[in-house]
Amino acid sequence: MPTRDGYPEGVPSWADLDTTDLETAKAFYADLFGWEYSDQDSDSTPYSMALKNGHPAAGMAQTEEDQSFSVWTTYFAVDDVDATAARIESEGGTLMFAPADVTDAGRLAVATDPTGAVFGIWQSGRHFGAGIVNEHGGMNWNELQSDDLASAIPFYERVLGFTSETSEGLSGPYTSLKVGGRAVAGAMSPPNPDIPNNWGVYFAVDDVGRAKDIIVEAGGRAIAGPMEIPDVGTLLVAADPTGAVFTLIQLAMEID
Repeated sequence: MPTRDGYPEGVPSWADLDTTDLETAKAFYADLFGWEYSDQDSDSTPYSMALKNGHPAAGMAQTEEDQSFSVWTTYFAVDDVDATAARIESEGGTLMFAPADVTDAGRLAVATDPTGAVFGIWQSGRHFGAGIVNEHGGMNWNELQSDDLASAIPFYERVLGFTSETSEGLSGPYTSLKVGGRAVAGAMSPPNPDIPNNWGVYFAVDDVGRAKDIIVEAGGRAIAGPMEIPDVGTLLVAADPTGAVFTLIQLAMEID
């Protein structure tokens, strides 16, 4: 079982869902991934920790009253949220939520890059991030879709310390974003101009065909796929019943 007990700076370490209907979302992802939940004490926004085999897999929060859409957000591990937030602003990004403590769990900030894609940064305290990855119900990959990669990629290189390598993918150039020489995320142009710039979240599943059936039965919808990516696996882009988009992958090989 691929588990984690910490993340180097720059590696995607967590994903959480801001949803317009927390109870509906919890039921949907429980059906799809087998997640169980630990509801967190909060004086304001209800928040649930999704657990897979007892390990933290992702988070879910009820949206604020003025937010009318549901969305998954990728968080990157950083050693110092405040210093990273300062780099974000100096490199042309915008802070949406300034650095703040989340009890003793850690410290976070949420920002947009110069092309408008939203992402978070997380300095771990008691909570370091996802404890289970690369297996059914665990986060597997995080991918930037931006219509201005020439601006976005150097921004992340300077803010998070990535190196990058671009090669030809199935539908055009694909950039691997690396930490310590290992690919930890990807970047590509949106497949169509109607998709806003974003950081997409991938989750691993054992059987993408069965997952598609569950998604439809549970009130979600399949958007694209299943589609096979050679040497990687089979992908399905989907939306949950509240409209949040995510991607599933049935891996072609085991990944630690």
